[in-house]
Amino acid sequence: MVKILFHFGELSLKGKNRHLFEKRMARNIRRSLKSVLLADGLHREYGRMVAEVSSVDDALIDYLKLLPGIRNFSIAHQAELSLEAMQQSARKAILADYGENISGTPFRVTVKRSNKQFPMKSPEIAYEIGGYLKNKFDLSVNLSQPEIDVRIEIARDAAYIYTRKIPGIGGLPVGTSGKGVVLFSGGIDSPVAAFSMMKRGMSAILVHCYNSTINRDFAKIKHLARQLSLYQGHVKLFLVDLEEFQRHAIAHVPAEYRMIIYKRQMIREGAKIAGDMHAQALITGDSLGQVASQTLPNIQAIYDVSSLPLLSPLIASDKEEIIALARRIGTFDISIEEYCDICSFLIAKHPETHARRNIVAQLESLLPIHTLTSPVKTHMFDSGKERGDD
Repeated sequence: MVKILFHFGELSLKGKNRHLFEKRMARNIRRSLKSVLLADGLHREYGRMVAEVSSVDDALIDYLKLLPGIRNFSIAHQAELSLEAMQQSARKAILADYGENISGTPFRVTVKRSNKQFPMKSPEIAYEIGGYLKNKFDLSVNLSQPEIDVRIEIARDAAYIYTRKIPGIGGLPVGTSGKGVVLFSGGIDSPVAAFSMMKRGMSAILVHCYNSTINRDFAKIKHLARQLSLYQGHVKLFLVDLEEFQRHAIAHVPAEYRMIIYKRQMIREGAKIAGDMHAQALITGDSLGQVASQTLPNIQAIYDVSSLPLLSPLIASDKEEIIALARRIGTFDISIEEYCDICSFLIAKHPETHARRNIVAQLESLLPIHTLTSPVKTHMFDSGKERGDD
């Protein structure tokens, strides 16, 4: 049996609502550990959660690093609330992580005593356990720059001892910040935007617009949705066929304005689905100035069509930052797979970069925007597995 000790960041700032965030965090951790979690193996304590699992491997650790809401976690040894038991567990923790040949290595002992009923105070515990470890392994004390930091947390019923903190992604538990519809192109940016909103606690609904005359294979889009479902649990993907709209746009809209008009229609379609799904916002993968449609005048002209808040978590990120996060969450290699993106089909040789609202309104008046019906297909993904069409 292995203990995983979880710590959280922003949850401590939630005041009277903290228990709601912790309850959702516990639910998300149970889902993430379901293959290894023991029965009744997750316990909430003040400031931490402790999971009892059958095993831990590198793949699980890498996965937990990206679970929204976790500030850091540790593989911990549990000890009874006695000095001797804690000394023995501290010895085992060092052996497990560093082995026996550590003579002369600088170390320290850091104690956090949330259980104020324990008779010894933190400095006393650190002194006694530190002295024991120093003699046992022939270590040298260094309180400012230790190579080994033995951490001891004195909880209500047990002590938890570990030597390494594994950093998490931070943020808030998915499901604590409402629902949003992500305009999901399948490129590099929109999956990262979806994950970024998941990190802020939002449940993401994915909407991908396509043209049925050029898009028939959605393996890449489904693969991306499946990957994102690992972090959220359940992800719903809507596929919206805008073939008819695009046909009218190509016939009536000058090439330099087509991308703007098309993205406005994507927002309308996303807003319809948001209404059906009781979502409160739309999310884009826009990064200011990255491409012609993402100049500030064009963003204003495109976003102007939405009555819902339009959130762009990547707006101030450069491409290198976006790619780095895409690699980290496992979407980059999928995103660069070949796919006939309907937006790229509309790119003009000289696209408009300073769209004017009166021209946009005039062009849209030539299109049957409010009489078109766009066919929609839905797919559900559950922690990496597709559940089939709804």
